[in-house]
Amino acid sequence: MLGLGQMAEMLSSGALLGWLLTAMLLGHYYLNWPGMKLEPLQRLLIGLLWAVAARAMVSAIGLAFHQQLLADINAVVGGLLGLRWLAGIIGPAVTGRMAQLTLRIPNTQSATGILYAGTIMALLGELVAELLAPPGKIPL
Repeated sequence: MLGLGQMAEMLSSGALLGWLLTAMLLGHYYLNWPGMKLEPLQRLLIGLLWAVAARAMVSAIGLAFHQQLLADINAVVGGLLGLRWLAGIIGPAVTGRMAQLTLRIPNTQSATGILYAGTIMALLGELVAELLAPPGKIPL
């Protein structure tokens, strides 16, 4: 049976990756039909930023519960932890906001490229979080 923390971790991770990947794929669809309205993509980007905020909260709570990891931190773990937060949380937030601003021009091709980079960063961050987490615990 999954605990509340593990359930929150799975939902927030799925929301982050789902919103980001869906926004990126919809952006690709705009490249084929450039006359489409931008509101659906703009709504997806708002949802993405909420998902990033939820993922950041769950990850911060997970980090607070991993006091042993923080006590035994070394250069490798510190580097991976930095990569997790820079690529997995801050990166998707920045790229999501950049895509929002790019749609004001409007330039869906650039927004799609930005979202592609955000998707790669989010996947990297989630993989590093799984690598750092002790078995059966909430990933960072």
